[in-house]
Amino acid sequence: MVREIEYVFSKLSGYRCFGCDPTNDLGLRMKLFADDKNGEVFARVKPEDHLSGFPGILHGGIQCVLIDEVAFWAMFDRIKKIGVTVKIEMEFLNTVKTSSPIEVRGKIDRVEGRDIFISVDIINERNEVCTRGRVVYHIAKKETVFKILGKEIFTQEFLKYIED
Repeated sequence: MVREIEYVFSKLSGYRCFGCDPTNDLGLRMKLFADDKNGEVFARVKPEDHLSGFPGILHGGIQCVLIDEVAFWAMFDRIKKIGVTVKIEMEFLNTVKTSSPIEVRGKIDRVEGRDIFISVDIINERNEVCTRGRVVYHIAKKETVFKILGKEIFTQEFLKYIED
């Protein structure tokens, strides 16, 4: 079963995620989906030309954003806790063109304590893996999340997403 992931953070004060906020006109506005059958989270994206490095080629930094965003939602969809990125490894295998749609797919590989290891691929329209990412998220303790983001933005509704 494939389902659209609810953007629960859109109700969070000051939410302006470059990757997924649908109201951020300068962002990517990624719509994310969970494929419960295979345990993956994915997004279909048509890169815009202004996101290129060299003409017609998606900038590597934007590819990193796509991978980090899918990794976050793969982690959050399953764990339901706020995590922070602690490591991203990228392997650029094929050119990602801005002229063609791509799919970004991620899946949790393993969980070790508070660390979540996620693999994410950027796949072109010919079903070729263009970029492979490995991301580690850490489920931060409540005091760390408050220190980074500020306690005042968290309503009672969002406290359930923070680990003690």
